Parts: sequence; structure tokens; C-alpha cells
Amino acid sequence: MFNEHMQILREPLLHFTLIGALLFSGYGFLNRDRLPETGIVVSDERIEQLANTFSNDWNRAASAEELELLIDEYVREELAFREGMELGLDQDDPVIRQRIRQKLELMAEEEAVVRAPSDAELQGYLAEQADLFGDENGALPPLDDIRNLVLFEWENQQRLAELENFYQKLQSKYGVKVARKDK
Repeated sequence: MFNEHMQILREPLLHFTLIGALLFSGYGFLNRDRLPETGIVVSDERIEQLANTFSNDWNRAASAEELELLIDEYVREELAFREGMELGLDQDDPVIRQRIRQKLELMAEEEAVVRAPSDAELQGYLAEQADLFGDENGALPPLDDIRNLVLFEWENQQRLAELENFYQKLQSKYGVKVARKDK
């Protein structure tokens, strides 16, 4: 009987199982702090943000009942978001891809520092864009008459240039290859 027990201890399957259990336990112990948080916590900061958003939208403070509804709505949104991500609903969805692109572009545009142009710069921009600002005969009005319009268009041009710069940086970061089959 002693020999039978000794033979079991020499079995490779037993060694494999014990080593696997040891590795699994060790990994779980070492990474116990890295496990994802599954609960949803609605912090005071989040509640304040919800209240501020409501106040900005409605020009008044939320009542206690309205604040509770806002919190409930936030929890539902977070639950739906997490479940959707777990189900992979974000994968290959053109609407989600477009929304992420819009959000990134907004972030890039917000970071663009648009300085105030000089009168000479605005006058030069007005002259360059004569087709945009001129009348049907091509005559340009004085800058002072359309300053706000020219300034708006100039700032828009600066934002578009910053957005182009943003995409150039991303292309450098990720590399772009268009693989077409010759027709």
C-alpha cells in the first residue's frame, strides 16, 4: 500500500495540477488589488456635477426629487454603458466611431489657442478670401463693416489648421497604410 501512495506522488498529472493550482492562487493573491471594480459608486463630486449641469441647463437649482431622478438616470446610464461594453456593442458600430471622432475633434479644437489677430492680419485674410467676403462685383467692404464676420472666419480657419495638425500627429503616432489591390 505504501508503494501505491508513492507511485501516485510520482504521477506527472498530479505535479501539473499542483503547480497550476499554486500559480493560480499566487496570481490571484498578487493581483487582488487590480481586479476591476464591479460596483457603481455615485460620489459627492458626481452628484455635484449632475446638479451643476441641471442648473446650467435650467437656470435654477434642482429640487431634491429632481436630484434623485438625476442620480437614478446616471446609474441607469452607467449600468447600460457597462453592459453594452461587456456585450461588445461598441465594436464595429459606425455611430459610436463617429461620436468618438467628434469628441476627439472637439477636444483638439478646445486645446487650440486662438490668439487675437492684428488688423493687418485680418485685412490680409479679407483680401485672400475676396470670393467669400466680396459682393457680386467682387468689391470688398471695409474691414470695420464686417470685422466680426472676418474674425469668425479667421478663427475658424485657425481651428481647422489645428485639427489638421492633430491628425498629422496621429498619423505619425499610428502609421497609416492604405492597402489597395490594383484593378
